[in-house]
Parts: sequence; C-alpha cells; structure tokens
Amino acid sequence: MGIVKIIIIALLVWLGFSMLKKLRRPSSQSSQSSQKPSTNKILSCSVCATHIPENEAIIQNGKIYCSKGCL
Repeated sequence: MGIVKIIIIALLVWLGFSMLKKLRRPSSQSSQSSQKPSTNKILSCSVCATHIPENEAIIQNGKIYCSKGCL
C-alpha cells in the first residue's frame, strides 16, 4: 500500500503545479498586452542606408545619420 500512496501524492503535486502554471500564465500575458506599443519610427541613414530607430538617429541639417562615423 505504501507505493500507491507515493504515486497518488506525486500525481497530486504534479497536478497542483500544472494548475498553478495555468493560473499564472494569463496574468503575465495580460500585463504584456496592456503596455503601449512603441511609436518609434525607423529611419534610414543618409550615407549608408542603415535602418535605425528614430530615438537613436543623429539628425543634423535635415539629414539622418546612424552614427558619428557617417556624420
């Protein structure tokens, strides 16, 4: 009878962890979907045509540069 008790307890523990994972998963997905998407535009460097986010671009005299090297 001892081995049957161990198997039943192991199954109950496994079932408990499985249900805990399922309960936690929707909350993490809903918090990710509530974040606002980035509104950063992708710009192209005037010299080498590398695509970079607007917040990383160097803009000078109306031209867009990806780095100081291209500037």
